[in-house]
Amino acid sequence: MDKRVAEFVRDVAQSIAGLAVALYLQDHPKSFDTAAGLALRLRHPVEAIEPVMERFADYGLIRKVTSREGSYACYSLNRTPAMWNLLCMVSESFIDNPETRKEIVRMLVSQRHQQAAEERESTPPANS
Repeated sequence: MDKRVAEFVRDVAQSIAGLAVALYLQDHPKSFDTAAGLALRLRHPVEAIEPVMERFADYGLIRKVTSREGSYACYSLNRTPAMWNLLCMVSESFIDNPETRKEIVRMLVSQRHQQAAEERESTPPANS
């Protein structure tokens, strides 16, 4: 797997929901939607999509536009050549190459297991 794809999946996408958003944006580059709208389209809980959108905005993959009242935010792809090329590489790695697809899924599942273990360790035991 290309180093840039692995780094993006590990550090930016970080989850199956993050990967789903990245693949959606590559397939729908003119998309302009809220986290709730993307959650409905991708069939993921909005609670899983919101942090993905914030990470993607911090990374520079998407642009965040907030309403004047601050009541909602919409997101769109930052269509620079570098961001577009990265999304295309991620998409090709996942869709066109079964071996790389397995690597990506294993990486994300492993990260999720590690996060769950860390959460269990940091949670104080319940009093019995």
